[in-house]
Amino acid sequence: MKDRLEILAAWLKETALNNPFSKDIYRDGTLESAIKSAQEEVMYKIGDYLEEILAMDNEQLKDELK
Repeated sequence: MKDRLEILAAWLKETALNNPFSKDIYRDGTLESAIKSAQEEVMYKIGDYLEEILAMDNEQLKDELK
């Protein structure tokens, strides 16, 4: 399971960095561009959080669950 979560975290971060929500400066307005940027940021943050959780030792995990 840990391996799968590590892959998911890497995919999320890679996808966010490679601009999956292509912005079209000719068709997208300010709101659309902001939404796409926010989606990319959220994907990257989720990937970061997953990596952080996977790097925790058992003691840290127990503390977080309390």
